[in-house]
Amino acid sequence: MFEIVLYIVGFLIVSFGFVVFFGAPYVPTLKSQLIDITEIYSLGETEVLIDIGSGDGIVLREAAKHGARAIGYELSPWMFVISKLLCRRDKNITIHLRNFWNTELPNEATIVYTFLNGRYMPRLQEKLQQHVNKTGKQLHFISYGFEMPGQKLVKKQRAMRLYRFTPLQS
Repeated sequence: MFEIVLYIVGFLIVSFGFVVFFGAPYVPTLKSQLIDITEIYSLGETEVLIDIGSGDGIVLREAAKHGARAIGYELSPWMFVISKLLCRRDKNITIHLRNFWNTELPNEATIVYTFLNGRYMPRLQEKLQQHVNKTGKQLHFISYGFEMPGQKLVKKQRAMRLYRFTPLQS
């Protein structure tokens, strides 16, 4: 019996924990932090929010509540299933079980949100800059908890940081 419990616990740890090799483990966003997101950036019907590591989908649901289209990328199969269940009734929400690093951002994206380990910020900065250079459209980025080195901060609300990416002239 003990071995079965040990296998189950091990399986759960591995299935939740492997995502740390690609970004950050699941940490739930609190309702007070949702308020910070909506105060730092005005979400509306013309917005398309991308949530990298969308977890239980709470940020997606908040964006959709403000009329935005919300697209989440989640790597953990467990969190993907939970978020699909919690978001199933909202037609403005799409969730992908996919590694964001291997995915092109949708051209219509206007804002990207993430709570990503700081060591991945330079890589993300490069990916976002390539996206705006390709599309020719600016893109806003909200980081929870981590600065984006070398990028000018537009606004800060407690732990939320807002940045703007603009296409570079060639």
